[in-house]
Amino acid sequence: MTDRISEFFYKRMEKQLSRMTASLEPHYADEPIEKDRNSKLSFVVWGDPQISALSPLRSYRVFNAVRDLENVKEPLDALVLCGDLAEYGAWCEYRFLAHLLEPAAKKIKHVFAVSGNHDVRIRNYKTQLAKFNRFLGLLSDGEQGPDDRYYFSKDVEGYKFIMLGADKNSFEASYISDRQLEWLDSELSKNDDSGKPVFVFNHQPIKHTNGLPVTFLGRGKWRGSVGNESDKLRSIFEKHENVIYVTGHLHYCTSQYTYEDCGAFKAINVPTVGVINHGVFKPFSQGYVFEVFDNKIVCRSRVFADGKYTDPSVPNSTFEIPLK
Repeated sequence: MTDRISEFFYKRMEKQLSRMTASLEPHYADEPIEKDRNSKLSFVVWGDPQISALSPLRSYRVFNAVRDLENVKEPLDALVLCGDLAEYGAWCEYRFLAHLLEPAAKKIKHVFAVSGNHDVRIRNYKTQLAKFNRFLGLLSDGEQGPDDRYYFSKDVEGYKFIMLGADKNSFEASYISDRQLEWLDSELSKNDDSGKPVFVFNHQPIKHTNGLPVTFLGRGKWRGSVGNESDKLRSIFEKHENVIYVTGHLHYCTSQYTYEDCGAFKAINVPTVGVINHGVFKPFSQGYVFEVFDNKIVCRSRVFADGKYTDPSVPNSTFEIPLK
């Protein structure tokens, strides 16, 4: 997409959102996000904004979710976007997502993102990587990775955050090279003696976790997952303790499949903040608020567009992960 065409679509997206939000009242959350004074770390995870130059409704949903984050009582430690930031991987989509997120980014100490299949497929890999980091550079406290790969790690308030990402173009799955897997094993080893959880973020879940294949419309044995590297990734997680693996991709609502205790590691799949979620619980703009304590992690589903936490009757609206 040329700069001229990209600018045309960006301006078009601005006008569409402006029309859709013109009559909105100020957003006052009934239950604003408020950090527990005893928590060591508080952060939000959203799946799949998937901003589209051709679908203004997705921008509208993310816009409403951002308004909720603007109401936080005190700055959150992080916001993590679990892949598929842009539907077509176009610069106008990344640029517009940054425009949507910036009001919330000012209230957050670190903004992270991992690549999804929509971010890398059908385009030049190096070009997309550069575009991805350029997007993060537009945000206050956006955490850019290295110039040559998507994966990296960073300490956040004394806790290790690890971002994974595809090592080459793929249409749906995610190719994770042996080099990245060896690096991951090394990074997890550095955390083993800390007694703290380590948070690993990726777009796709491991196969046969989080309700797969049912949660990906029941398609195939590996569909919806990392793919061929699933078993290798699982074997690395099983060597370590307190690994929390957080993903998106499935577009599945808060449900009984959101959290799975896989023994050596815990698998969490977050709903999408921008696209329609499958499953029974239908509100738009769902995601999760994480609070970390010395002996547990508390995860709460939130309908960010409505500024309130999910009703307790919904499975996994709140769940706790005990720490060893």
